[in-house]
Amino acid sequence: MISDTESLSSKLPSCVFEDPWNAWWCTNEYLGVLLATAKDKDQEDRNVAPMYVTNPGTGYYNKINSYMDHVWDGFYTGQLHKSQFPVLLENQGFYQIEYTGTPFKHMVYKMIAKKGQIKVRALYWDAGSYDIYQGTRKIESNEWNRKIGQAAELTGRKGCGENRFVGGVDNYLEFILTAGCEIEVKPRNSFAANVRMEWTMDQFYAEGGNTRFADRVAGVLGVHSSNVKVMSVYKGSVVVDFVVDQD
Repeated sequence: MISDTESLSSKLPSCVFEDPWNAWWCTNEYLGVLLATAKDKDQEDRNVAPMYVTNPGTGYYNKINSYMDHVWDGFYTGQLHKSQFPVLLENQGFYQIEYTGTPFKHMVYKMIAKKGQIKVRALYWDAGSYDIYQGTRKIESNEWNRKIGQAAELTGRKGCGENRFVGGVDNYLEFILTAGCEIEVKPRNSFAANVRMEWTMDQFYAEGGNTRFADRVAGVLGVHSSNVKVMSVYKGSVVVDFVVDQD
């Protein structure tokens, strides 16, 4: 049984409204809760709510606030709150997350469900570099795809934690969550930059593409080439968005 929530309840398959209850009865085995929890040091006194979760394919729209307060100060409620967002959804398809304030860098996402998997896109306001962990195991980002000028699209075949970050014009982190899976998003100490070059895309890739570009930038900065990560490449003539990890 779920509450009658506009733009949410009616979008969940196998759910029927029961007028005497003013609620919905659901027999959908894929229903679950996506739990997003902030781990930044300021997560108790900085507010990024409401969080908006949408599924363009189904019309699902959910506006979620974090918990009201995390302490009790006698007569008045406390000013601290736990930045945690429980989201009721169907554990299938694609969902986009957008925070009202600047998103927290260090996050934990958990899918509480019996079956299914989803692709999640979390929007960011700027480019960055993030590591994804499942327990203590680091999950590498998808390989670069020359055709789209970004890390390869997620397929879901790699299981929970498959991920990529797309920077530049758009900035978002995508990852796969399966039933019962929990991942941790950790920021890396990095800065973002971009370069515009008077080349064609064919010339750029003929000269070694993003690998050669990372090597050259690393040589100029005096860092290891693995610290330079190309986020996106697009025309204009050729624009390369990249981040340099300082760890």
